[in-house]
Amino acid sequence: MSGKRALVTGACGFIGSMVCERLLDKGYEVRGTDLETADRSGIEELDIEFVAADLTEKDEIREAVRDVDVIFHTAALFSYSSLIDWEVFEAVNVNGTENLCEAAVEEGVGSLVHWSTCGVYGPPKDDLVPVKEDHPKNPESKYDLSKWLQEKKAMEYHGENGFQVKAIRPASVYGPGNTYGAAQVFLAIGNGLLRIYPLHCDYHFSIAHVEDVVRAAVHLDENGEGGEAYNVVDNADYTAARLIKETAAMMGKRVYGLPIDCKMYERLANLRYFVPPMEMAYDALDREPPFEADALHYLKGNYWMDNTKLLETGFELSYPSFRDGMPETVEWYEEQGMM
Repeated sequence: MSGKRALVTGACGFIGSMVCERLLDKGYEVRGTDLETADRSGIEELDIEFVAADLTEKDEIREAVRDVDVIFHTAALFSYSSLIDWEVFEAVNVNGTENLCEAAVEEGVGSLVHWSTCGVYGPPKDDLVPVKEDHPKNPESKYDLSKWLQEKKAMEYHGENGFQVKAIRPASVYGPGNTYGAAQVFLAIGNGLLRIYPLHCDYHFSIAHVEDVVRAAVHLDENGEGGEAYNVVDNADYTAARLIKETAAMMGKRVYGLPIDCKMYERLANLRYFVPPMEMAYDALDREPPFEADALHYLKGNYWMDNTKLLETGFELSYPSFRDGMPETVEWYEEQGMM
């Protein structure tokens, strides 16, 4: 059993609440923090301490980090919407992380496991796939750029007063409970909005089950090397076409191969320049759009990630293939009436 005292930022969120559960199972004493206005229903039955704090408020964060051994930093503004200004991403994700790390160092916190994203690489270079952690970074969306700057900011504090920083870079996360990001693609298939796939394009796409992402983060607290980042993806090798076809089959939906190559597939990503008016229309109706402008840049590259570095720490995946985790995910969507 661990015996450590852990702080989880973004504790009320989809991933944050699961981190809290995992830490409790591993014997950690857990404190969660999130905005005062956050919905606490996901953690209200957990045996944790809750301290409301805003990452942009230094005094509040200092109170939250006091007397903890390790921080699991899941909190972030996660959105691919074109309607959110860069300054908002910077204030929350970058400057908020600076506040957190500064307070942690001053309060003598031992370590931080930071949530980054595989989106920091941007469209990977074809001669460097599957992508390892040292791949050049060229994030395209505002969100992914903020996560890269956030990760770099956290790493600036590595080694100060003994503070150890480790980062995880999850691929697109799926699993029961997830309704954003990769879930939007799967739900588009389930609801008949995505009915085609490219016949002549072998671009790959990596994903990770949420339970493996959470387990990897806790594993790396004990087994990861400070100052290092780790891709968190499953073992399978999917093309975008295969992912769409197999998801559709699990959902009982029909999809059709379109005779287009990768170049034409990439051109579809440029539709993102026409998406903001649609987003504005949905926003005016107080509804979520089926997809968002910045998410379409994932059509522009071979997003195939390598997990060798993570596995070399002794980590074992519970969901090594999308086939292992997608059936329960589809079942959850159906139970929630989402498709």
